[in-house]
Amino acid sequence: MRRWGWRLFECNQDLDAVLTLTRDLGDYIDSWKHSLSAMVHQTDMLAPLESIAMYNTEEYADRLANDIIPYIRQKLDTDNLGEKLFAASRAKENESDDMFREPKYQTIILGALMMRCGARINAADLQHLRDLVPQVVCSPHWTPFGDLSFRTPGKAQFLAALDHYEPGVPRNFQEPSCFTCGRIKAEIGHKPLKCKRCKVATYCDTDCQNEQWTEHRSSCVPPHQRRVLHV
Repeated sequence: MRRWGWRLFECNQDLDAVLTLTRDLGDYIDSWKHSLSAMVHQTDMLAPLESIAMYNTEEYADRLANDIIPYIRQKLDTDNLGEKLFAASRAKENESDDMFREPKYQTIILGALMMRCGARINAADLQHLRDLVPQVVCSPHWTPFGDLSFRTPGKAQFLAALDHYEPGVPRNFQEPSCFTCGRIKAEIGHKPLKCKRCKVATYCDTDCQNEQWTEHRSSCVPPHQRRVLHV
């Protein structure tokens, strides 16, 4: 189960959860022009070179912002479909017969996808997402057989997205965010700054960097000294 980053949608598990949602909730979305998974993409170094190149083009950015995301938002906002998907996902949260799946985390992923496109989320579902966060495992380090949910920066990222959620305003979880507080450029006032040593972790200021140092220390490895993809 590969992981190439610390935040949401930076490991196979998160992308698998998106695809599982698509399959489990397929009665609603099988006929869509764009699937939920079209809003996130593999960003690690093992992605096909042609895909990496395509993701970095202005053409792709324009299509994502002006076609894919508005299309999915409109679909989710029509006939309260977003609420129906939440209800379907919440109904599965207590299922525990699959050691490679964390049902509560799948609802978290659904919430992230809803915020990714700026779809409407009602007050009850927003509160449920907040209540779920402390119930989901948050691992600070790689766990080879149980990397099924949050890392600390991803958890902070998700909570910040909830705090700043606005219907109709997409939240890009692949935009740089502070590893400690989860905020992005629009909320900080400047682009998060990279750790000078590892060039991976990003922080809004030195206070946030110092707060996370105890946890970050063990993974703060300069690029030329890394030996594995897992983080």
